[in-house]
Amino acid sequence: MSTTNDADRAAEELTGWFGDLLRLCDATVFAVASEPAHRKAAVLGVLTRNAKRLYERESDSAGKLFTPLCLVLASACRSLDLVPDAGQWKAAIENVLVLGPQLREVVTNMPAIVSVAGSPAALLKEHLDESLAQAGVTDRATILDHRNRRIALGLAINWGMRFLVAYALETTDPPETDAISARGLSWISKIIQPLVVRAA
Repeated sequence: MSTTNDADRAAEELTGWFGDLLRLCDATVFAVASEPAHRKAAVLGVLTRNAKRLYERESDSAGKLFTPLCLVLASACRSLDLVPDAGQWKAAIENVLVLGPQLREVVTNMPAIVSVAGSPAALLKEHLDESLAQAGVTDRATILDHRNRRIALGLAINWGMRFLVAYALETTDPPETDAISARGLSWISKIIQPLVVRAA
């Protein structure tokens, strides 16, 4: 099977997984209130709490950021009333597959830059953190107006999807079970790893 077909299949699996995650959140953490205004407040509360948790922590190899990351993605999507499709997940996968070799080439040619470049997951998390801060959902102040905060939150979703893929690939000691999903980082890594081998 071609790499393109494998990427399509992986993207479809991630699309299905994320749809299940959204439905789980709708039935649990977002379901504390039935009235639209109260539900919107519940979604925002989940978003800000978990965005702060993400923003304050560095990327790790133990999978500790998986649950807050999932909750940030789910609540951000519900806040903007959107759901990433397979094409967007495929783009996220392909971006990560390209970023890894690019960073390795930079480190090979300019060893002194290694501490600046970091890993794909660390680099993508920096972009995610900045977007969340600009969206006004962390403790860091933002000067953006409401419209541009929503744009920043949309960018945070894009960066978060890419960080999720890279984070799964770099997590060497994932928890045996994930609080938010039975299909956790090990499962995501398993469906992406064959693409990494082909791209190498």
